[in-house]
Amino acid sequence: MVGLAAIGVNRYLVRTQDSLVQESLPAIALTSRIDASTQLVGSLASTFVQAGSREDVEKTAAALERAVVSIEDGVRALVAMTPGPAAHPPQSQARDIVARMTVNAQEELALADRIAARAAEVAQDGVLLEDLIEAETDLARLRITAGIADLYAAPDAAPRPALDALADRYFFAFERLTELARMVDAVRLQFQQVPAMATRQDVDAAHDTLAAGLDLALRRVGFLSSPLVTQEAASLLNRQQAAIGPGGLTELSHDRIVLQASIAQDGVRLQNVIADLSDRARQARDAVQADGLARIAAAKQRSSVMLFGLLLVVAVAVTTAALLTLYARKKVIGRLGNLSRRIIAVAGGTSGEPIPISGHDEIGRMEKALNILRRRASDALRLRDSLEEAVIARTGDVVREMQASDKARAEAEAANRSKTEFLARMSHEIRTPLNGIIGMLDLLETEVQDSDRKARTRTALNSARDLLDITNDVLNFASNEDRTNRDNPVHFRLRELVGQMGHQLQSLAAQKGLDAVVDLSETAPPALFGDVVKIRQIVGNLMSNAVKYTRSGTVMLLVEHAIDDRSGQPVLSFVVADTGIGMSPEAIAHAFDAYARADSAKRAGIEGLGLGLAISRSLTEALGGVLSVESQAGVGSRFTLTVPLEIGDPALAAQEEERALQADLSREVLVIDDHAVNLMVARGYLERLGCRVSEAETGTAGLKLSRERHFDLALIDLDLPDMRGEEVAAQMAQDGAVPILVALTAHLIDDTPENRERLGFSRILAKPISPRALAEVLGAGGPATLPPENAMVLDSLRADIADLGMQATAQIVQAFRDDLPHAIDTLLSTPAEARPKAAHKLKGAASNFRLDQLCAALARVEKAGADADAAVMEDVERLAIEAMRILETAAAQAGLQTAPGSTK
Repeated sequence: MVGLAAIGVNRYLVRTQDSLVQESLPAIALTSRIDASTQLVGSLASTFVQAGSREDVEKTAAALERAVVSIEDGVRALVAMTPGPAAHPPQSQARDIVARMTVNAQEELALADRIAARAAEVAQDGVLLEDLIEAETDLARLRITAGIADLYAAPDAAPRPALDALADRYFFAFERLTELARMVDAVRLQFQQVPAMATRQDVDAAHDTLAAGLDLALRRVGFLSSPLVTQEAASLLNRQQAAIGPGGLTELSHDRIVLQASIAQDGVRLQNVIADLSDRARQARDAVQADGLARIAAAKQRSSVMLFGLLLVVAVAVTTAALLTLYARKKVIGRLGNLSRRIIAVAGGTSGEPIPISGHDEIGRMEKALNILRRRASDALRLRDSLEEAVIARTGDVVREMQASDKARAEAEAANRSKTEFLARMSHEIRTPLNGIIGMLDLLETEVQDSDRKARTRTALNSARDLLDITNDVLNFASNEDRTNRDNPVHFRLRELVGQMGHQLQSLAAQKGLDAVVDLSETAPPALFGDVVKIRQIVGNLMSNAVKYTRSGTVMLLVEHAIDDRSGQPVLSFVVADTGIGMSPEAIAHAFDAYARADSAKRAGIEGLGLGLAISRSLTEALGGVLSVESQAGVGSRFTLTVPLEIGDPALAAQEEERALQADLSREVLVIDDHAVNLMVARGYLERLGCRVSEAETGTAGLKLSRERHFDLALIDLDLPDMRGEEVAAQMAQDGAVPILVALTAHLIDDTPENRERLGFSRILAKPISPRALAEVLGAGGPATLPPENAMVLDSLRADIADLGMQATAQIVQAFRDDLPHAIDTLLSTPAEARPKAAHKLKGAASNFRLDQLCAALARVEKAGADADAAVMEDVERLAIEAMRILETAAAQAGLQTAPGSTK
């Protein structure tokens, strides 16, 4: 009874609180939205006067109208929530004010254009007038000089009359012209100041000054010596007088100031109207909250009454429990004590006489059960002898269960093998079309001449290669070969990477009518060294999410640059910002969880499983970077990827390394592949290298061609429709028709000496085919045979130099040279059972430099284990010395200085 009463009280209180919360929260949210829109209106209203173009005015007006509509709708919703009789929704003239401000702003811009044009005309007239007056002033000065010269030329004549005439005529005219020049210059300067005046008083004062100056200038024009010049100067002055007349520069400036004042006044009126609406919203919110507080008080009063009733129920329950305790002590506890003593006796092996039945209640039934137990205890003594037979029977059951477990384990292993076969097939099926895509795009890039199309082709080619790298990582991860995100750093050009991501962002944004902004820091280095595939994948996920969760507005990609104080290396920040739906603090806390999506995204029907950010966080950790988020619901989100990188070499950028070599090798090549696209790609690469290509779609057809003609090289797909590629290679090797056999495969098979020997090929090339690998196999610039081991070591060192730089490669070679003698001594002196591990370790180091003969000998030691004989160990020691010589020679040819103290 007490529990049921407590449950009822609690359910009532919980429902009451939930109801109050559900009614109050929308009012608070609406008020917050109205306050935010009110602040936005204030900032937008001040920008009307500052708008520099019609587009700016239209954008500002549209944003202002949306904010006003949002405020009016919010106020209506709050008024509707107000308790009591239905209130009339507030009426405002905000939209009319916005429309008037828009019209005035457009007119003000038009006046500004007219003022600028008129000011330019007046300025041009002023320049022409000054040039005329300056020429006339120079002429008057020349006349004065000539008069003075005449006085000196006639020394006997009386000078007084000539001096009087010179002063009355030429000096007076020169003084008037000088005064006219000053006045014209003052008028020109005053005209220049009129467009920038901000008050009507300043314009009126300038008008009066200009009128007086122009009037005086017209009076002084008569002192010009030439009638034609006088007429032209008077015409220019009259045109300047027209500039201060009706429709002139001063009147246009006066009208513009009036329009600006009107816009400012409308801005103040708009803010007052919005402030009034905001006050109405707060009053409605206060009314809703007051009603909620009143309901809370009523709920508290009702809960007090319920609690008092609950206390009465508790008191009744305690009284009833006391009475039941007295009854139990008298009628139950004594009988139970007697029963417990008999139970202890039976447990001790003393059966005794049956216990008397003291009643027909539960205790009586327990007494009957105890008598039955007493009888069964004696029966148990008789059954003890049969325990061994029961144990034997149970042992048989356990054996059968173990057999069933073995069967289930065998089925699980079979299922695992099926999964492995499925992944192998998926590797082939995915990588085969990717081979065609990458090959065709690579060939298309060299054929396209238009720069824009070439850039788009290169972007698609880089994306396809990144997709291949991602596919390899996914397949390795799914097949349990590699559970970590491997770091694959390359040299890349930052501007090209940002340009490609910018193209991707603009393409995504254009589909939804969004504005796309891409900005790259000017201080960022041109080339960097890092895992560009992971960076592109992370930023691509962030840009895709930004566009997906943004209905209108802008999506931005900002690339910022800084220097790490500790390492001195660059640190890049890729910022992806949007004006979308945003996230709440609760959604931000789970933003990077797998399958976690914000409730607003689910309600909006936005597709996706919520894996993108989880994958991006994992990739960011593999890069050693940081992925952070800032977001606000209804405002937008800002994701920042911060990645530490190294300065790269522009000459070693990734897109330059994969370009096909241009050479004329003149080789006869046979390509055996059942995929048409693969044949087209191989033919395109080989013909670009100057080779003559023959094709076969089956192993049988390829064998027939090899017996009919001579070929320098055969490229054989491992998965042919009629036979395995290994079988074709074995038959060709037996016939001796083709000297170089190269395997093509879409499976993840490394080009190691062990795999070559197992499959029977000279080289193993993974799809998609690399033009550089083909040129290396064909021996670009050398004979049409596989390069010897020293050439392979040289190619390996050059590739390391391209990836790591000269200094790092020299340090790696020097470390291997210093460690090799010690490693061989350890291998020869270590116990037999530990040799496989030592051989495997040394083989991994030697394979980095393509020392294949030494690797093959170490593989034999690893395979033989403790049974490796002395001859095998002597072979390893001999090949190690030869490997040291080959490595030193290749290092010298590659330009590496590995001696102590080298600076390279």
